[in-house]
Amino acid sequence: MKHFLYLSMLCATLSAAIHTHEPANQKTVQVPIIMYHSLAGDMDSTSISKEAFEVDLRYLQEAGFQSVTITELIDFVRHGTPLPPRPVVLTFDDGYWNNYSAGFLLALKYDMPIVVSVIGKDTEIWSDNGAKDERHGHLTWVQINEMHTSGYVEFGNHTWNLHKTKHGRHGTKIRPNEDLAAYRSVLKDDIGRLQAEFLSRCGTTPATFVYPFGATCPEALLILKEMGFQATLTCREEINTITQNNPDSLFELGRFERTPNHSVQNILEQITTPCPENPASETLVLTGPAHTLLPQ
Repeated sequence: MKHFLYLSMLCATLSAAIHTHEPANQKTVQVPIIMYHSLAGDMDSTSISKEAFEVDLRYLQEAGFQSVTITELIDFVRHGTPLPPRPVVLTFDDGYWNNYSAGFLLALKYDMPIVVSVIGKDTEIWSDNGAKDERHGHLTWVQINEMHTSGYVEFGNHTWNLHKTKHGRHGTKIRPNEDLAAYRSVLKDDIGRLQAEFLSRCGTTPATFVYPFGATCPEALLILKEMGFQATLTCREEINTITQNNPDSLFELGRFERTPNHSVQNILEQITTPCPENPASETLVLTGPAHTLLPQ
């Protein structure tokens, strides 16, 4: 009995710290970030169907989760703006056409904002060629503008044309023995080009940078901060502890990859556990290792 009461008190205390609406009591919050790619079905090992994405959104809604943008995390950290009780971030990498035709429409339907990070060169190609390909195509600037204007889609920078492995470089990671000044020039020219395009076409620039392949290095982080980015996303599968008045807590954020074998329900249930006093409501977020996820 004493053990149960102790757990109940501990649960209530931690839940208040994590889930309360009041900024004064919300100094730190743990936020899971989900990583999606294409919604074209069985295109590859990272692609799921739009029906599967809708199942995810329905689960989040029924379980009391609310998706937030990275900007909302930034506002929480820098200005103390409160977050909803059970925040989660839904991110899409690479900017596929179906992020518009399926992801955007479902985000509107379920009132769940999403974060889409585009590759500038691919967007340029698909904006210029006029082709329509929901399965293999990428977002156009017209689609990006519509999504941005809606207020339901936030955009991140996924480089202009560094999402590749060529000439010894892996995404934006510095090459062995590469001159730092030359490396800084490469990153600023490429990433800055996409920032400039966003400013020209949407009137704003992304505050978030998403590493291609999740390939990080200290040199890249330093340069990204110099360029004014306020958050960076990796592919490490871990819960994020976001802390008010600590801007560094927004960098190198982890994400859980949503694959055909790992639904959002599966992911979140493996990294959360119900309070013993009320199993149906409050949830404590645990930082368990990603390899504990079980296929569903």
